[in-house]
Amino acid sequence: RFGSFEIFKSADEHTGREGPSVGRDDIRAQMLDYVISSFYPEIQAAHAEDRAQRNAAFFREVTRRTARMVAEWQCVGFCHGVLNTDNMSIVGLTIDYGPFGFLDRYDPNHVCNASDSAGRYAYSKQPEVCRWNLQKLAEALEPELPREQGEAILAEFDAEFRCHYLQKMRRKLGLVRTELPDDGALVARLLETMHLTGADFTNTFYLLSSFPVGPEPLGLPAFLAALTAQCASLEELKLAFRPQMDPR
Repeated sequence: RFGSFEIFKSADEHTGREGPSVGRDDIRAQMLDYVISSFYPEIQAAHAEDRAQRNAAFFREVTRRTARMVAEWQCVGFCHGVLNTDNMSIVGLTIDYGPFGFLDRYDPNHVCNASDSAGRYAYSKQPEVCRWNLQKLAEALEPELPREQGEAILAEFDAEFRCHYLQKMRRKLGLVRTELPDDGALVARLLETMHLTGADFTNTFYLLSSFPVGPEPLGLPAFLAALTAQCASLEELKLAFRPQMDPR
């Protein structure tokens, strides 16, 4: 878990709280040795003679796996619910998703955790939160991972996320033969339309797979009827877009 390394966290500037093993660089080094040799033996073998390069390669792989993991979440409408550092794995697995959920009506601001009144872990914010958690991990690894090096590696997160996300969304839309520069814009327009019409996330993509093709698609009217049936009613949309009061 990312949070396991925060036992070395120095005093917080706002709360004054610090990790129980702050200053114990010897334990941090031992813990890092164990984690890399146990879960990333290929990295350990490739950089056995260069500790600094080994640690950088480790953090880069954790960053890559985390970016791809959250991209997978976004593509299937998965909402984790409690994305704190202690609920994220250094091997890129989805763990500790107690109040999790999946999108029904597409709403980028959907919050599946009833206790998350501020919407910190909303569906659309998950990539940002995962990146923030990686930043906290990098900070906890200092001085084993110099700050400048950690920041440089972390800067690779966004590109990795976008690439994997778009690749998966292309497959969901059947865009597998040719990749065009405006594919990303196409996905964004589809999601915007789904949001405005209250379309069901999973069923919309399922129905798109049955889109009739050919010079004269005979089943087009039935397809369009089924597709629009996944959209919310006017009354449901009024309720969904009703202004919300700040609970504070």
